[in-house]
Amino acid sequence: MLEAVDADVQNRRRHQGQRALEGASMDLGLAVASMGAARHLALRGGAPCPSAPLDSVDDLAGDDPGVWCALEKLGNAAALATRVHDGVERARGHLRAAELLGFLDEASDGGGDVNTAPWEQSPCFCEQFSGAMALAEALPKAMDLATETDDAREAAFGFIGGVN
Repeated sequence: MLEAVDADVQNRRRHQGQRALEGASMDLGLAVASMGAARHLALRGGAPCPSAPLDSVDDLAGDDPGVWCALEKLGNAAALATRVHDGVERARGHLRAAELLGFLDEASDGGGDVNTAPWEQSPCFCEQFSGAMALAEALPKAMDLATETDDAREAAFGFIGGVN
């Protein structure tokens, strides 16, 4: 009975973790899209004629440092958000594979532990470990993303408000 409760708790935690990673992935995707829209608006705002936006940051040629700064910071933040999103998606893939391999391991050996040597690990464990490593790599990038996003927001609002 205790094993069934423990398995239920583990299953619930696994699903909560998967939902949290799915939510983080969606939020990062929306952030990248929002940064792309903000970049487009900044290029439009930096153009001599707003109905004909600039093609790139290079077209600013230093004419308006506020727009250039906002665009640079948006580009940096979008690149970081994309790398964090990729890391989260990589972790999700490893963890989904681990779940599938766990089901296959249970089906093939009747649910028992049949490792013959202590150094042998199941593919399920390896995938879980790979997923944890992908998350560990994404975490510092996510912290850098938060800093870069704050800087981009300050640059953009400073440009809009005429502070910069």
